[in-house]
Amino acid sequence: MKKIKYITVASLLVVKSLFAAEMEYATPESQGVSSESILAWINACEKAFSAWDGSGAVHGFVILRNGKTIAEGSWKPFNTLEETHMLYSHSKSFTSTAIGFLVDEGKLDIDERVLEIFPELTPTNVTENLKAMRVRDLLTMNAGAKKDHRIANYEDWARKFFEKELQNKPGCSFKYDSDATYMLAAIVEKRSQEKLMDYLDKRLFKKIGIEKAWSTTSPQGIACGGWGMNMTTREMARFGLCYLQNGMWDGKNVIHPQWVQLATARHTFSGWRNVGVRALGEGSDWEQGYGFQFWRCRNNGYRADGAAGQLTLVYPDYNLVVSVNAGLGNMQKEIDLVSENILSNLSSSPLKENPKALKKLNDKISSLEISPAKGDLKGIEKFLDKEFSILKNHRGIKSVKLYKKGDNIRLVFKVNDEVNDIPVGLGAWAEGEMRFDNLKGETLGALLGSQKVMTSGAIQEDGSYKLRTYLTGTTFYIDLNFKVEVVQESTDKAATQKIATKVQKDKVNGDIKVEGILWGMNGTKFSSR
Repeated sequence: MKKIKYITVASLLVVKSLFAAEMEYATPESQGVSSESILAWINACEKAFSAWDGSGAVHGFVILRNGKTIAEGSWKPFNTLEETHMLYSHSKSFTSTAIGFLVDEGKLDIDERVLEIFPELTPTNVTENLKAMRVRDLLTMNAGAKKDHRIANYEDWARKFFEKELQNKPGCSFKYDSDATYMLAAIVEKRSQEKLMDYLDKRLFKKIGIEKAWSTTSPQGIACGGWGMNMTTREMARFGLCYLQNGMWDGKNVIHPQWVQLATARHTFSGWRNVGVRALGEGSDWEQGYGFQFWRCRNNGYRADGAAGQLTLVYPDYNLVVSVNAGLGNMQKEIDLVSENILSNLSSSPLKENPKALKKLNDKISSLEISPAKGDLKGIEKFLDKEFSILKNHRGIKSVKLYKKGDNIRLVFKVNDEVNDIPVGLGAWAEGEMRFDNLKGETLGALLGSQKVMTSGAIQEDGSYKLRTYLTGTTFYIDLNFKVEVVQESTDKAATQKIATKVQKDKVNGDIKVEGILWGMNGTKFSSR
C-alpha cells in the first residue's frame, strides 16, 4: 500500500512553497494558539465522530492563523492534504467568486434579469415572478421556488430551471436551491465564453496555488456550480485565506475587496426561526444569515459549506481559517467543536513555546487513522467462492462475492455494468479501484468514473464477516456483513415458523445472508434477500 505522508509543524524546514508568505508553517504557539487546544480538538472530533458506529468521521483538516499553517493532517486511509476530495456545496462559494470576476470585468451586473441572459430558453408561459428574477436573487438563494428540482441526468438543466414553479416573488423568500447555483455557473460560462473551471483557473487558482481542482458537469457540459468540485484540503484553506485577506495574495489583489465584503455579508435571513425571533449571533450557525453563496456563522464568521462536513470556516476577528473534509452527519457539532476547542482559546499575542506539547500534537497527527476492521479470518471459508445476488436497488448493486488469492481475501462487487475486483486488508487498509455509476451525466450524489478505494475486513465475534470500503475521494463508504442464519423449526397454533437466530462463531450450517449499506448522499441499504 502506498505510504501516506503527513506534513506537521515538525517539518518546517523541509517544506517549501511558492506562496510561503501566506502558507508557511509555524508552531501553534508562535501564532497565539496552544498545541494542547488543537490536540483537544482532534480528540474531540474522534470522540464525537466514531467511524464504525455510523456517526461518520473527519477525513482531513488544515488550520491557519495569521496566514500561517499551524496544523494539518489526514486520517488514514484518506489523504486529503494531497489527494482531491469532493466538496459538494462548498463548490457554491467558488461559483460565487467567478460571478464576482465577471462583475469586476464589466461583463455582468448582479441586478440583470436572469431570463434576459438566456432569451433562447424562454418557456411558453412566462410568469411575472420569472421576469423579475435577478442574478442577485440566485446569489442569495431567493429565486422564489419552494422546492429543489431533482434534475434528471438527461435533461437540459437550464431549460428545466426556467420551467420551475416560482411560488414566491424573487428576492423575498430564502430557499436553499442548488439549481440556482447551476444557473450562476451557466451565466459565467455564457458571459465569459470559457468553462467555469478554466475561468477560475486563470483568475484565482493559479494565483493562489490551487493546482488539482476539477469539477463534474451537467449533460450540457456546464460545471454543476452548486456541487461537483473537488480539491485538496490545503487548496480549500488557500481559498479561505484569500478571502480572509480581503482578496489579497502574496501582496497582490486577486479578488476585488468589495466583492469579498459583499459575498460574505448577510443579505438574507437563512430560515424562519431567526426572523423576528432570534437576534443574529444567537441560535445555530445555520441561523446567522446567508450572503452570496456563503453562510454566515456565529462569532462574526462566515463559511463555505458542503454536505457531510466539507467546511472552510473564516473568522476575520480572530485571523483564523479552518478547512475540513469529512463524511459525517452532524455538521453543527463539527462547527461547535472548532468553537469550543480552538476559537475560545486563542491569544492575540504569541504564547511561550511548548516543545513537549508540540511533540505530543505532532505524534498524534502522524498517527491519525480510522482503525481497520478488527478480528481475524478464522471461519472465513464458509463465506468464500459464493456469489450472492443482491435484491434490486436504486444504485444498481447486483452481486457480491468473496474469494481467496494466496493469503489474501478479495471482494468482487458488481454494480451496474461494472465488475470490481478489489483486495481486502486484514488489520490494515488495502488499496484498490472501483467504478460505480454508469450515468452519462452528473446527478447529485453520483459516483462517476474510477474511484480509489481502501478496504478492510475481518471475522467478528459472532462469526460474521464484516468489511468496509472507503471511496477515499468522496464522502461515501460501503459496509458489507456476511452472516450465517441458523434456521430452527418452531410450531405454534397457526403454523410452522422459521426463526433466524444468531450463529455461534464456529457454526457452518445454515443460510448465508449478506447485508450492506452504501453510506453517502443518495446512498442505499441492500441485501441478498
